[in-house]
Amino acid sequence: MRLRLLAVSNFKSGKNRSEIARLLNISRRIVNTWIANYLSKGVSTLESKKAFRQT
Repeated sequence: MRLRLLAVSNFKSGKNRSEIARLLNISRRIVNTWIANYLSKGVSTLESKKAFRQT
């Protein structure tokens, strides 16, 4: 969740999505997803979700 919060924080401070991706060493696609989720549904969407484990 820390990376997600950092991404949103950087976005709110004026950095563009490409800069954020480079700064955090993650793909721009992930940054776009996190920011879109944050803008549409709020901070709660930034919480880490448990991975589905198939047995």
